[in-house]
Amino acid sequence: MTQNPDVPRGRSPVPAGGTHAARGGSRFRGKAWLLLCLPVGLTTWAAFLYIGIRARRRRWLAWAAVYAAMLTGWLVLDAPANPGNTAQGVAAVLALITWIGGGVHALVISNDAVRRIHGSEDPRLEAAETRIERRAAGRHLLTSKPALAREVGVGRPDVPGADDYGLVDINHCPANALTRLPGINEELAARIVSERAQAGGFSSVEDLGVLLDLPPSTVDGLRDTAVFLRD
Repeated sequence: MTQNPDVPRGRSPVPAGGTHAARGGSRFRGKAWLLLCLPVGLTTWAAFLYIGIRARRRRWLAWAAVYAAMLTGWLVLDAPANPGNTAQGVAAVLALITWIGGGVHALVISNDAVRRIHGSEDPRLEAAETRIERRAAGRHLLTSKPALAREVGVGRPDVPGADDYGLVDINHCPANALTRLPGINEELAARIVSERAQAGGFSSVEDLGVLLDLPPSTVDGLRDTAVFLRD
């Protein structure tokens, strides 16, 4: 029997479309929870509870509670003890919202749910996402409640017990804390401390880059973690 030269030895030829079929199967398995939305809306709440727990998403857990409440209202109003037309009408509306609305809602967020669930299974991605969210929260606190931000120590990793939120305040941190920033070595940190004393502080990464003649790559690397608190 002649060996096909296009197929490496020791390997079986892969049927055309096999890769796409495997990916399609993986996507289907990742969205199997959507089947919970099919039984006339009776388990829509369970679908959102599942993805909320797996993705650690409070918003979806809240929606699980909403759909569970609507299901309860539907079943109560549709019971024989409530034979009135009004009760039956409200029950029908709740049934449609729970079934059709919940199903459409779940379908719309399904791609995001799959991404978050699989992303949360990688501890490195989860840790990186947490750091990004923490820095964003710290910046928001600096903007909305600057006095509180200073009190908790946002941007001050050099202060014992402070919650720096992963940020570094270039205008107040000592040189050894500035070296936490990407692209900032001991020599450059010393220059920053010296220059800010003469300039009275910096206003932005662009201002810092101009005064210290920093390369654009260094300036861009500081955007995520550097903050500039003024006295």
